[in-house]
Amino acid sequence: MRVRSRHLTAVGFVVAIASTLVACSDTDRSGARFCGELSGTVAGLSGPLSSSVEIGDLIDRYEKLDAITPLAIRDDWHVVTELLRSAQDVDFEDPRSRQDLADAAYKAERSARAVAAWVESTCGIAMPDVIGVEGPDPTTATTVP
Repeated sequence: MRVRSRHLTAVGFVVAIASTLVACSDTDRSGARFCGELSGTVAGLSGPLSSSVEIGDLIDRYEKLDAITPLAIRDDWHVVTELLRSAQDVDFEDPRSRQDLADAAYKAERSARAVAAWVESTCGIAMPDVIGVEGPDPTTATTVP
């Protein structure tokens, strides 16, 4: 009986240590952390981008934020980040390559809008138009004074 008690105590100890290690290694994907990081980076999340170095820097910023993006917008943020990665590889001399990027941008539009809406409502920050097709949200009613 005493051996069983020691065994259960040892198992409980191992489970507690493992749980602590897993919890400590999880990335903090809280809205507060993301909003804090974003507020210091948002100015660098827009163009105009005229060189591959500038595009690379923009992608780096998006990837850093991608690592801490809250679960509520994680998938949408990742779609936008992937679009930026694909933009880096576009051959602007090739019409097909440009068209493929335009098609990808239109496919990512919904994700870009979702990210912008979440960021504005949660962080109080206006996201720049990174795709260039999203513009103002047509579902938002405007009032005339």
